[in-house]
Amino acid sequence: MGFIKLISRAKYLIAAAVICIIFTTCLSAGGSGEQAVIITIDTDTKFQYVRGFGGMEVGRGNFPRTYTHDTELMYNPDTGLGLNILRIMIMPQNTDINITMRDLVSSTRPDYYENVKIVNKYGGYVLASPWSPPAAWKSNNSLLGNGRLLSRHYQDYANYLKAFAQNMYDNGAPIYAISIQNEPNFEASYDGCLWSPQDKRDFFLQNGRFTEGVKGFGAGQEIDSVRTMGGTSANNPNIYDAALSNPQSRAAIDIVGRHTYGNRQIRYARALDHPTDPKEVWMTEHNINSGNANGYPNDSTWDYVWKLLNDIDLSIRLNDESTFIWWAAKRFYSFIGDGQWETTESVILPRGYAISHYAKFAKETYRVGLTATGKMADGGGISSYNFNTRVDAVNGITARATAFVSPDGNTISIVMFTPTNVNGTDGVNMGNVIIRLPEDFIIREASAMRSSRDNYAVLEDVEILGDKNSAAVKMPEGHILSIRFER
Repeated sequence: MGFIKLISRAKYLIAAAVICIIFTTCLSAGGSGEQAVIITIDTDTKFQYVRGFGGMEVGRGNFPRTYTHDTELMYNPDTGLGLNILRIMIMPQNTDINITMRDLVSSTRPDYYENVKIVNKYGGYVLASPWSPPAAWKSNNSLLGNGRLLSRHYQDYANYLKAFAQNMYDNGAPIYAISIQNEPNFEASYDGCLWSPQDKRDFFLQNGRFTEGVKGFGAGQEIDSVRTMGGTSANNPNIYDAALSNPQSRAAIDIVGRHTYGNRQIRYARALDHPTDPKEVWMTEHNINSGNANGYPNDSTWDYVWKLLNDIDLSIRLNDESTFIWWAAKRFYSFIGDGQWETTESVILPRGYAISHYAKFAKETYRVGLTATGKMADGGGISSYNFNTRVDAVNGITARATAFVSPDGNTISIVMFTPTNVNGTDGVNMGNVIIRLPEDFIIREASAMRSSRDNYAVLEDVEILGDKNSAAVKMPEGHILSIRFER
């Protein structure tokens, strides 16, 4: 079951029919005067560019195959979830990447190139990440994560990654960005490689932007060269400090990557706040599942969508990160089922519908300011205690809302959700919500999508108020609601 295109049009109300007193009460669509939560969007307060949302296609044989129809279901913006970021694995089995790719595609991943082509077709972005350099270039002569890349092979490895990018281009599946290492600060018992902060700096000092000359692809167009990412930290992104502190190595790194395992609520100012060379920070991997067979069936249920949504909120609203990429896209705890733990293969799961709110309403925008005042359904005041808390808690049950504006300023979006406990209890009932847009933004039309336990994706009309500068909605607990306003 897929989505239909968001084509609903808002109902315009005659100004005399509805009188809205913004700071106190507002007449709802039913005509009753009730207390309301007032959300005010401030587009003059602009934060990071939000590039997009997506998932990981795992190249290992113990993960389910991602078929082309799976990728269509997840990345088609009209009939699917509308994701736009795909992370893929670079395999390390041979020092000749062309041999490795031939073997991979002919065996376990026959859809490897085709899935990238689908993401590109819909204007998305593909990030390629290696878990280890080839064993011959490492100190332990093994793919296991307790070895290091020998400095005398820095050039060989840079050439290897560049050859991978060229291979993708030659096969009609160009990528947007390439990382040098998955979790270089984690000693893995599987494929991996340890890099010190100084190793990362020295690699880029020696090789510069090693992708120069290989064309990439992103946002529906060819780019002059594949973007570089200096590895994806297992948690704290401060492993970039040495490389970003050196002007020469900093200039060779286009994107900073990090994962939100461990110490999660970290806004990486060294990357974001540089006066002349700021970097996008991409959150390229996180996973939350119930950890054992007793809990696994829960991960595909509605009440467990809130863990994912709270996780996205942490990355986008609190850490100022530009992407959110989930491990993995196709799995029983993810966006579409793999046939395990009470899921049906290739069928959208509740978490897929949940992330689709961000993918459809927030990708390729700037995050902007937002404040909330007024009274909730129970008469209590809205505050940082029950709305947009800064607590790092995937099980948090406070209401969340984040606003976004398109680069041209003609579209404003808001994503709101009111999480409950994993047993479906509690949560914040905001009740009537009035959304105020900037004074110069006159609403031409609006479209919205709502998800709840009973309906995972319902398109609905939005009540635009008489000033054509604000709108009224209802937001009970346990709902996700996203709205797009067109100027």
